[in-house]
Amino acid sequence: MTPHDLKHTAATLAVSAGANVKALQRMLGHKSAAMTLDTYADLFEDDLAAVADRLNERVLSESGGSLWGG
Repeated sequence: MTPHDLKHTAATLAVSAGANVKALQRMLGHKSAAMTLDTYADLFEDDLAAVADRLNERVLSESGGSLWGG
């Protein structure tokens, strides 16, 4: 196991724990979030579905369970 392997493992664990890109950038010492995304973008693929689920839950809870207000 190399230091690079450990860094990638740390990034993977951080993303799975919900770390955002800016936090991951600082943790890994990257100069920009773009560099972090270029390197680890594949780890964030599930984020889009998770965001959609959270938005749906919020809309439903604020509308009383109905998107149409009824």
